[in-house]
Amino acid sequence: METPDRYRRLRWWPRSLYWRLALGFLTITTIGVAAADVYAARALADGLRNRLDQQLASIREDRLDELETSSDLKPAGATVVVLLTDAIGRVVQRESGAMVERATVRLSGTDLDRMAAAGRAGAVGPTPMRAVVEKLPDGGYLVIAQSTADDTATVHNLVVIEAVSGVPLVACVVLGALWFSRRTISPLNEITATARRFATEGALSQRVSAPVSTAEVESLADAFNAMLGRVDEEFNRRRKAEEQLRDFVGAASHELRTPLTAIGGYAQLVRFGALDDPARLDDAMRRVQNETRRMSALVDELLLLARLDQGRPLERRPVDLVELCADAVADARVVDPERTVSLVAAPGPHLVTGDPDRLRQVVTNLLANVVAHTPHDVPAEVRVGREGAEQIVDVIDGGPGIPEELRERIFERFFRAGGDGAARAARRDDHAAPGSGLGLSIVAAIAAAHAGSVRVEACEAGAWFRVRLPALTDV
Repeated sequence: METPDRYRRLRWWPRSLYWRLALGFLTITTIGVAAADVYAARALADGLRNRLDQQLASIREDRLDELETSSDLKPAGATVVVLLTDAIGRVVQRESGAMVERATVRLSGTDLDRMAAAGRAGAVGPTPMRAVVEKLPDGGYLVIAQSTADDTATVHNLVVIEAVSGVPLVACVVLGALWFSRRTISPLNEITATARRFATEGALSQRVSAPVSTAEVESLADAFNAMLGRVDEEFNRRRKAEEQLRDFVGAASHELRTPLTAIGGYAQLVRFGALDDPARLDDAMRRVQNETRRMSALVDELLLLARLDQGRPLERRPVDLVELCADAVADARVVDPERTVSLVAAPGPHLVTGDPDRLRQVVTNLLANVVAHTPHDVPAEVRVGREGAEQIVDVIDGGPGIPEELRERIFERFFRAGGDGAARAARRDDHAAPGSGLGLSIVAAIAAAHAGSVRVEACEAGAWFRVRLPALTDV
């Protein structure tokens, strides 16, 4: 992988966030301390210079007053030089303080005239001094100069003190920056370690648990944990789906193998001439036809579940639940004429939006479940009503009921709750083939495809299935 140009140009800049923070703190602190030191030194130098200029102006006024009454100069201080010069700058009279007795002040006539016209102090040499010049009525000049050595030494001492104290200050800031940087990025290291464990070990339950230091890191940790949670949920969902698919394929294979085995057995009997009796051959063909019909129905149910699982669009149009349930009840009466099957509809319209064939299959499968698992003399009732924004279809029978521990599992594919022996013995056809175990799972899938639900309600006797569907409001 090629290194970007900006990284090649800044190879000296560390790529570690830890060292970047530390170096950034060091750079900013050093610049800040240096700027503060320079500002303090400049402020002190300016203050001392202004004070010196004020002193020179005060001495000048005093000497001008003295010259009005006397021509002699008097000393003005240990660091002050007072000069009287002629028009071209030659010294006529000099008074020097003890500390600047030998100090030299060199000013030409042009310099004297310029400084006198300016009226403010300025630097003079060769000895470091500041001076003010006043032009006298006789054409000469009064020069008041004072040494700046003390002020320069004071500023120099301040610079030395700042330099000496600045080094440990910067060192303390660097140590604090290293500690703060390590504390700041420790949650990032925890996130990195968690991600590596997640990637290498597949530890889906891993979460970032280190204490966070900033709002941004906390937000990152929360987002990372949320991502891990979503990945964990998706993985578990896919694993569960794969397990369900394996169970589904295994159960479907078993269900298809039974009729295929029977058909194959009868085919071999015919092939080897074991069914030479016309009556036996006719019975064998009838059984083959029954097994073929059973296998065809199972395949149709599997295809329907596959289409519902894929979310293929169903027909969407207004459906009258009362009319639909009336047709299903009529069919159930034809299938089991000796059973009492009634329909009770609450007043008012009972319309939903959906596929009428699939919705009718919901009621038909629930009634078929009653026929398959209860004696023929057990009555069944279909109720149509409304609760709020939902249409309700109840299918209730007076049979042995469903054990509470099985009420959640009966909607699983290929699950069979069985039934008691008395119920099975009382059925009209003791030799009827058992169901495929897909009827109730198809009911649940169709209801879910219509944004509804189905569940087993608790009741004192019998079984009570309740289907909820969104009501059609535009009526």
